Amino acid sequence: MTSLRGEWLAAFVAVVEARSFTDAAKRLCRTQSAVSMQIRQLESATGQTLLLRERNGVIPSTAGERLLPHARRSTEALHDAATLFDDDEAAAGPLRIGIPEEYAGTAWPGLLSRFQRSQPRVELSVTCASSDRIEAAMDQGALDLGILVADDDQRSGETLLHDPTWWAMAETLELPESGPLPLVLFDQACWWRQWALDRVSDTGHEWRIAYTGDSIAGVAAAIQAGLGIGVLGRSTLPTGVRPVPTALGLPDLPGSRLMLNVTAPDAPGATEMSNLVRQHFSFATASPSAGAAVHSKGRDR
Repeated sequence: MTSLRGEWLAAFVAVVEARSFTDAAKRLCRTQSAVSMQIRQLESATGQTLLLRERNGVIPSTAGERLLPHARRSTEALHDAATLFDDDEAAAGPLRIGIPEEYAGTAWPGLLSRFQRSQPRVELSVTCASSDRIEAAMDQGALDLGILVADDDQRSGETLLHDPTWWAMAETLELPESGPLPLVLFDQACWWRQWALDRVSDTGHEWRIAYTGDSIAGVAAAIQAGLGIGVLGRSTLPTGVRPVPTALGLPDLPGSRLMLNVTAPDAPGATEMSNLVRQHFSFATASPSAGAAVHSKGRDR
C-alpha cells in the first residue's frame, strides 16, 4: 500500500490552489525548493505525474485531479486535529462581512472555508452585493467588515490592491479588418457603458453591440467566448482572455482599488479575517493569474 505524508498532500493542495510553486511556498511559509521537493516525493510515492506547467500557471494532471479531493480532505482533517486542543477562549459569536460581486468568484469559498476551519466558533455571515450596498450596510452598522471597489478617492480604507483596467478580448477572437468592432457591454443601468462607447467613437472606429448583460459574470463569459471586446480588470482576466491589440488605438482606462474596511474590529474573528484577506490579495498582487475572481467595471459600484 502506498504511504503518503500529510505535508506532501498539503503542499500539493497549496500549489493547485495558488497555481504557482512560488505562491504556494509563501502560503505555507516554506521555501520554493522545499515545496518542489515535497511534490517530487509525492509523485515518486504515487508513481504519477500530478502537476503540469501551463502558460497560465500550474494545473493538476488527470491523476492530480483524482488525488485532489482526497488531498483536501486529508489536509483539512489534519488541520482540524491540530486545532482540537486550542484555547477554549477562542473567538465566538457572529462576524458579518460584505464582498463585492466582482470578487466573489471561485477563490472566495476556499478562503472562507479556511477561516471557518480556523475559527469554528465564529458564526460567519457573508453578503455579496455591489460596493454601494456594502458601504451603506457598513454605515448602518449591519456589517462588521467590508471589501469595496473604489474607482475614485471618495472611498476610504486600506488598499489591498491597485487593479489597472484593460480592454480585453478572447485569444481566439479575430477582429474584423473592416467594419464595426463587436462590443460586449453592460446594459444602460451602468454608466461605464456610455463611457466605453464614447471612447471607441473618439478613435473613429465604427462599432456594434454584440452582447449586453446585467451581470459581471455574464459579460466576462461573453468576452471569454469571443463575442466581442469589453472591459476587465488586469488582475482577474479569465483564462483565454488577453488585452486588445494596441494598434486599435483604444485609450487607457482608469483603474480601481480594492479597499478593506473594518467597522467593528472587536467583532469575533475580525482580526483573523482581515489578516487572511490581506494574505490572499498579496498572492493576487504577486501573481495576477491567481487573482480573486472576474473583475469588470460594472454596475452601481
